[in-house]
Amino acid sequence: MIKIGGDEYEYTRPSLKLWLTLEDQRVELHKAVVAHERANTSKYLVSIVSTALSISEETLCLCPWYEIAIAYKLISFTNLPRYDFPFLNSKVQDKKEAWDYEGRTWYIWSNIFADKYGWDLKTISELDVDDAIALAQEIAVDEQLEREWQWITSEIAYQTKDGFKPLERPDWMRYNKAQREIPILKIRKDLMPSGVIIRYPGSPNSESS
Repeated sequence: MIKIGGDEYEYTRPSLKLWLTLEDQRVELHKAVVAHERANTSKYLVSIVSTALSISEETLCLCPWYEIAIAYKLISFTNLPRYDFPFLNSKVQDKKEAWDYEGRTWYIWSNIFADKYGWDLKTISELDVDDAIALAQEIAVDEQLEREWQWITSEIAYQTKDGFKPLERPDWMRYNKAQREIPILKIRKDLMPSGVIIRYPGSPNSESS
């Protein structure tokens, strides 16, 4: 339950179309925060809460700022996917193409499912977020494996001095949490916390000190 402006709003994670709209706004909010753009930060913060709770922006502007901030935090937490999808670890270049427009993210996703499964826009818009991400990942895996099959059956894959050269996979298909290393940073002794220090298991000098 989210309390704002003297009223309470029950919020549950939305289906795909609204979720994508909120994600687009969240990306813009992040850009504004990074760029220290106070006006745009306030603009997108209010816009996200307004869109999620169906409250007019004019009404929200009359509410205490901390209520809007708390509402945004609860909305963001509720909207998180329930699984750690490797597909979401893709490195996306923030590069606008000539054919980009506001709201295009929804049509990119709907085009993927319409093309693959023949679903209509209403069906796609009502998809559960986790189902949509999982299906999009499986579609991407199928397409990559098909490209790899076409690659190994072509002559160009063998035209190197070392023989066969495998087709490179996208970064999210190479991502392996088990192989991820935690960087070890050195800090001055006088800045270290007092008392018993428990080091991360497996790190150098992992015994208590």
